[in-house]
Amino acid sequence: MLKMSDTPIERYLPYFTNASVPVAFLVPTPTGCAKSIMDATASVRGLLKDAAIHDYAAQGQGQENKVIASGYYVEADRAVNMEASMYRPKTKQGDPRIWFSRLTRYCRPCNLLALFAVGGELYVANLSDPAVSASLTEGGFLAELVRQAGREGESVANELLALLRGIHQRGFLPSVTRGDPGVGDTLENALGIARNNEKTPDYKGIELKASRTKRGTTSRSTLFTQTPFWNDPRSMSEEEILRTYGYWGKSKEGADRFQLYCTISAAGANPQGLFLEVGKDREELHVKHGEGATDRLVTLWQMEMLKNRLLEKHPATFWIKAKSVIEDGTEYFRYDHVKYTRNPNAYVFPDLLDAGIITVDFLMHKKPSGTIRDHGFPFKIMPNHINMLFPDPVEYEL
Repeated sequence: MLKMSDTPIERYLPYFTNASVPVAFLVPTPTGCAKSIMDATASVRGLLKDAAIHDYAAQGQGQENKVIASGYYVEADRAVNMEASMYRPKTKQGDPRIWFSRLTRYCRPCNLLALFAVGGELYVANLSDPAVSASLTEGGFLAELVRQAGREGESVANELLALLRGIHQRGFLPSVTRGDPGVGDTLENALGIARNNEKTPDYKGIELKASRTKRGTTSRSTLFTQTPFWNDPRSMSEEEILRTYGYWGKSKEGADRFQLYCTISAAGANPQGLFLEVGKDREELHVKHGEGATDRLVTLWQMEMLKNRLLEKHPATFWIKAKSVIEDGTEYFRYDHVKYTRNPNAYVFPDLLDAGIITVDFLMHKKPSGTIRDHGFPFKIMPNHINMLFPDPVEYEL
């Protein structure tokens, strides 16, 4: 949907990230604009839930379960009342929908709409409107709204920090999940929040990234996951990649399976011969195989998409370190340290990929049915390199 936008998202996203304000974007299609109905994307659902405006996951299907909330359209110098309707139709598996009143008066098809919350109320700003976007500058009406939302975000950070200190005082907690996800799943369980597989931050607009700290080692932290651009005709399909570069291995349960679990870096080829390469124009990231003139393009991502995912996922992040011990076959975690970051410098993202500091993992295997199962395509960074991407972090001992 964002690809249809008549206004580049990267032009305005930094205004929100610099203020640590969670924001979601919608681009009405011609049909959506005419009917005032749009898909409630993962970003929109996460924003509404974190702002305590609406939780689609708890909503039943059908018009009888429709929820209406008041909100505002942002104009150049004022906010105008509107209504938002959230519902899940009985058709199409109940895919979430959102409707805004008088939408055709406020925007045109393919305009870029920014959604954010202030004081638990929803605001919609049409950034394709020159007068509205101009009010994002210092002293403008929209700029003041964003600053107000940012101040609320600081109170959320203090609230979360207090909760984490309480969890630290509980000492070592048994892992609720086996393996690598345990450190994050156990923390979210202690906080009383569900595991987040969406593309949005975890706790009221703040992303949580927990990692183990063991003597002499530190695990990589996941920045975000992003599927390659499979639709590009130059890209191999996921099935073809697995068939060409996969190998026989074993599942956690010990069953034989054909799989491809590997880390790919621009620092050099991995055992499967795969490596990353930032495109010459720095507009694409490639996975390649081979050497020199004989190398082969395996798949790719658009660099702007990756930078936008970084900004979308990390307006504010708590990077949490946990001490890990194993007793009688059970892993336990004590959460000891927090690094609080805001406003990632997306402009250096391609450089950190090029230097091998940010890597991507392939995590896929063939199921007994013959279908391909993947666990996303996580972009990762070592904790000691986080400061390269996130300026001016604040650290706390719990």
